[in-house]
Amino acid sequence: MKEVEHVAENMAELQVRRLPVMNRDKRLVGIVSLGDLATHGSLPKTAKALHGISQPGGEHNQSRAAAR
Repeated sequence: MKEVEHVAENMAELQVRRLPVMNRDKRLVGIVSLGDLATHGSLPKTAKALHGISQPGGEHNQSRAAAR
């Protein structure tokens, strides 16, 4: 699987518009956004990510963290 497709699938599954990019030392080196996929990726992969992001979901991580 190509990296862009993997990123699009992760965004769809997690229902997020941005993903952190970490290096091998687990240090943040950047952020990939849905806009990055739209301008530098392929339209079908971007559409797949947007479709997944737009699906109604359950409780989000931020909601669970705030409730603690």
